[in-house]
Amino acid sequence: MRAAAAAIALRSRRLRAQPGALAAVFGVLLALACLLAASSGAVSVPLADLPRAITEADHPQHAILAQIRLPRIATAVAIGAALAAAGTLLQAAVRNPLADPGLLGVTTAAGAAGLVAIVLFPEQPVLVPVVAFAGGLVAVALVLGIAFSTSRPAGPLRLVLAGVALQSLFFAAIATITFLFADRAPAFAGFVVGSLAGTSWSDARIATATTALGMALALASVRSLDLLLLDDASAAGVGLPVRRARIAAASIAALLAAGSVSVAGLLAFVGLVVPNAVRIAAGPTHRTLLPLAALAGATLLVLADALARVAAAPLELPVGALLAAIGSPYFLWMLWRKVA
Repeated sequence: MRAAAAAIALRSRRLRAQPGALAAVFGVLLALACLLAASSGAVSVPLADLPRAITEADHPQHAILAQIRLPRIATAVAIGAALAAAGTLLQAAVRNPLADPGLLGVTTAAGAAGLVAIVLFPEQPVLVPVVAFAGGLVAVALVLGIAFSTSRPAGPLRLVLAGVALQSLFFAAIATITFLFADRAPAFAGFVVGSLAGTSWSDARIATATTALGMALALASVRSLDLLLLDDASAAGVGLPVRRARIAAASIAALLAAGSVSVAGLLAFVGLVVPNAVRIAAGPTHRTLLPLAALAGATLLVLADALARVAAAPLELPVGALLAAIGSPYFLWMLWRKVA
């Protein structure tokens, strides 16, 4: 197993940037994105005033930063990292660069389950991510079962079509719940579209906790993830229990996606765009790819949310719509390149 993983790592080092340098660049970009998001909005705060506005309670913009923007930025960082990591895990689990929590129906299933939890247990919000995780696992099991149910190889098109079909099914469930409980429609609207509006420090803690747990589990599985990039026979030949490793990776992805959905609703395409873009610079080795994808995903969502707040000020665009506008053309290009 170690020899196979070492071979993958050696192959990925060619023409790749140094991981340390990439991590430093991505870290700086994330810090700049957070500063930009903190200073931007209906009430702008000059960058030079940010330290005082954050630390001094009597500063005119302190309440805006401490109670609205900072928890929103922290939530965006955690959710962006989680979705990018979830996409990375699913792409390894099904050995397909088109895999994504949204495209495979994971986020939609988690969203439908989360709405059920909101309706049934309105006084127990802690159950929402738990039930959403169960919904995500159901979607993972169905997609893998459909894609690998025949003797033919599970190509990109079959996986995408299975995911699209399940996505439509679970979205129908979301639409039905929204219709039956129309009195809660305003609260459901942001959930369905995907939004970070109104997030609090409590939301940030939920998102951070699930992201930290999922990332810890993912980083502990990097060797198995690397071996999943091989064909099943080769991976099994070096001692990897392929089915168990694939289910474990998909389950961790479901955990990450469920934590994100329970806080921000249905945010698509982060898990598709980010891992594929980072893989070009960092290579396929997951010890490097996972943390870099998490940093890049956090940066993307922070910037997208900042743009959603200022693009149509004083109105606020749903960040899910902006992410779809970014991700849809990229997905079409990937689909044409991989399938056509």
